[in-house]
Amino acid sequence: MSMTKNEQKLLNVIEYFITEKGYSPTYDDMAQAMGLSNRSSIVRYVKGLQSKGHIRIPEGKRKSVELIGQQFTLPLVGKVAAGQPLDAYEVLESIDVHSLIDAPNQYLLQISGDSMKECGMIDGDLVLIKKQEIARDGQIVVALIDNREATIKEFKVNSDNTVSLIPHNIDLETQVYPIDKVSVQGIYQGVRFDKTFLH
Repeated sequence: MSMTKNEQKLLNVIEYFITEKGYSPTYDDMAQAMGLSNRSSIVRYVKGLQSKGHIRIPEGKRKSVELIGQQFTLPLVGKVAAGQPLDAYEVLESIDVHSLIDAPNQYLLQISGDSMKECGMIDGDLVLIKKQEIARDGQIVVALIDNREATIKEFKVNSDNTVSLIPHNIDLETQVYPIDKVSVQGIYQGVRFDKTFLH
């Protein structure tokens, strides 16, 4: 069901607050952003967005608004050339990343230690993992060693029936194990959330 112009405008306001400020707007915030002097029209627009499946009001949280579907879009602002600064950007389109985040067999792990710091994984960060038992050389995997110790490292199968688990930290050495001692538990999907995401 299509939105009215004012419903679309209000949805943009809600998306802005949640994305840029980290919280949902109050009805007063919505009215101010829409240039309205009272909340009665806002209530009508909110009900319209709810009925059309764009937002929801969680039970027991009347002052909170959650986006449905569109909360997983990010602006694509173009390409960046290495070494060249971006003075300004224009949003070319929005890319739906819902399928990346909400795909089946995916989960988050929290990084402990600094063995992968040179690829941006810092102690306390959350990383997105896809549950998978097969990996290619060069992929970053969650590996279970001897059925008891789990680690996240770059994966490489060697010609002598061993597996190398390669840290991304110049101060640490590559770990080599017999191939039957290592089982792949998942593949790092290249999505990392800074540990401040938890606070």
